[in-house]
Amino acid sequence: MVVTVRNEEREPREARVEELVGRRLCDSEGRKIGRIEELVAEIDGTEWMVVEIHVGPGALVERIVDLSSLLPWMSALGKRLHQRYIIQWRDVDFSDPDHPRTFVRRSDLKRLTD
Repeated sequence: MVVTVRNEEREPREARVEELVGRRLCDSEGRKIGRIEELVAEIDGTEWMVVEIHVGPGALVERIVDLSSLLPWMSALGKRLHQRYIIQWRDVDFSDPDHPRTFVRRSDLKRLTD
């Protein structure tokens, strides 16, 4: 799947989702945050625009739980392991798609625990 991604400083461009998911994401100081597990996109006219990414093992569990909502034990597992970072797309530098980085420090990122 191809989505159009936009960063406030750059022109919109296309990116293949399968090339982004699974990439390790580092913060502005080079520290590892986790792997990109989920991309959240919204429709803008006729195109999908990525607005945020979910990073870390909790984001992977989120994706698995969403896909397996018919299995009650998966929901229980998801609640225990649902810690993840939510990062706004505008805060991620994909100029080197093999080594994405945030523009912010890990300690300043929003971490969710359900």
